[in-house]
Amino acid sequence: MAELSKRMRAVADFVPAGCVAADIGCDHGFVSIYLVRQGICPRVFAADVRTGPLARAKEHIAQAGLYDYITTVLSDGVKEVPIGCSGGAETIIAAGMGGKLIVRILSDVPQKTRALRCAVLQPQSEIALVRRWLSQNRFVIAAETMVYEEGKYYPVLLAYNDRFPENAEAVSRAKKRHEVLTGRMGKAGFSPQQCREAMEWLGEGLIAGKSPVLSAFLLHTMEKDRELLEKMPPLEEMPSGVRDCDVKEGSDGGRVAKRREELSGRIALAGKVLELMDA
Repeated sequence: MAELSKRMRAVADFVPAGCVAADIGCDHGFVSIYLVRQGICPRVFAADVRTGPLARAKEHIAQAGLYDYITTVLSDGVKEVPIGCSGGAETIIAAGMGGKLIVRILSDVPQKTRALRCAVLQPQSEIALVRRWLSQNRFVIAAETMVYEEGKYYPVLLAYNDRFPENAEAVSRAKKRHEVLTGRMGKAGFSPQQCREAMEWLGEGLIAGKSPVLSAFLLHTMEKDRELLEKMPPLEEMPSGVRDCDVKEGSDGGRVAKRREELSGRIALAGKVLELMDA
């Protein structure tokens, strides 16, 4: 049986012990097998929307002798996965997919999402969308980490549903962390908008915990953004008809100006967060 990658091991180790889990987009089923073998979960639903990966997952589960503990489900997101009922999943895992897809999975069947105790998420892109959706739907990020593997940075989030009384302590700690960090950022000169953007992009837990992997990610991001800025043509060198930064949105000049502003703003915000973490 293949070993879990560093990224997927971080995902699996965020699953609360003793809960029934649903691995959405289970692929080969290795995370589901790991969760049962390590005694983290008494039962797992391994779900995938594709028949090919699900068939391979079934083979691996059979080879591991875990058919009594892992149930495979052909499902688009959580649509066919038992959640919240007797014996249903208490938490879902959604890893290795884009942020928009994760938000869509969480939004497709609201009654099932509301019945989840928690969610372990590893968005590959558009991370701010996921964090924003969680905060708007009564899920509080209680823990997060960032993993560097094969030249890429991967955030991993554990979010608790604050509708559950048993989550009260974890939710309270997360809210207190938010208050403390917001205060620190305000004293360091962050505007309310900068606070919000930094937290949604980078994660409160990683900033507050002064994650060394986050620091490396910020330095990497600043370097790449500076390289992109240097490669972009100065507006004054563009054809005369498109030099004006105030030309209508969608024109060449407008796109260049907007992209320059985005890159410069991200570099400035990354530098400001680094200063805060180094203080």
